[in-house]
Amino acid sequence: MSFKPAVITVIGSLNVDLVTRTHRVPVAGETLTSESFDTGFGGKGANQAVACARLSRTQKQAAGGEASDVEVRMVGAVGDDQFGAGFVENLQKDGLKTNGVKVLKGKKTGVAVIVVETGSGENRIMFCPGANYDVEAKDLVDADADVALFQLELPLDVVVHNMRAARDKGVETIINPAPAIQLPEEVYQGLNHLIVNETEASIMSGIENPTSWDKVAAVFIARGVKNVIITLGGEGVYYQTDKRQDQSQPGQFVPARKVKVVDTTAAGDTFVGAYTVAVARWKTMSKGANFDLGAAIEHANRAASLTVQKAGAQSSIPWSDEVPTS
Repeated sequence: MSFKPAVITVIGSLNVDLVTRTHRVPVAGETLTSESFDTGFGGKGANQAVACARLSRTQKQAAGGEASDVEVRMVGAVGDDQFGAGFVENLQKDGLKTNGVKVLKGKKTGVAVIVVETGSGENRIMFCPGANYDVEAKDLVDADADVALFQLELPLDVVVHNMRAARDKGVETIINPAPAIQLPEEVYQGLNHLIVNETEASIMSGIENPTSWDKVAAVFIARGVKNVIITLGGEGVYYQTDKRQDQSQPGQFVPARKVKVVDTTAAGDTFVGAYTVAVARWKTMSKGANFDLGAAIEHANRAASLTVQKAGAQSSIPWSDEVPTS
């Protein structure tokens, strides 16, 4: 019998990151001398795809071209400028399949301008979509995909169309809706996994300054979501399921790991990538067993805690053997 890996299709953005590090953000009209400047490859879609690839294999496996039990495919667009070809090549080095990445003639690759405060590690991001907004609203979900992963840095009609296509094909769907906006009701209907941070949860649920994450999760579950995961930064991660809520059970928390924060860029993407790998493996290998949501979140938390201890976006995402088991 031939080996068939679990297939993750990531439909999302590809951006070049222009990163400035400074001890504080300048106020209006002020000029500061920054501590450093770097360029790198990013975009929530590409970051999460890289996270899926790295967290499903060791660096040695990737370097040796060894097959993994998870195959990750990136779908999106770059421009034919000075960034596009290098971006695709960089994805391939991490073991990603890039047939779905289109190089659009006459277009610019998306760019994210990132300012990192070195004292706190917090970042501020300005996003210029470029070729990302030229991705067409057509079926981009592979017929053999096990999991389809989405964000909101592509045009909304592209995301909605392909979430519908994934659902119709029986593909497990995950969305990390950033940047947060109000979404059509059909996005939530039958959605397997919703991963949001606390700000996104508040905006999308319509509950300002929430005092109960159970109430926030109840809004999403009422819309049709099966698993709700809310990342809370230093407070950890809250999660709830439709089954637990049906049994009037409260949501659960996984505490944050206490580490020195250098840069929070791509921490959320690392969390999503690790979680998605867990879903893909369960989807193909569980043989009917229930998905261990708590274990998946704990592992994703450990992976993300490594990312915040390093500067950069994709460069800070760990490989599977770097993540502690407890």
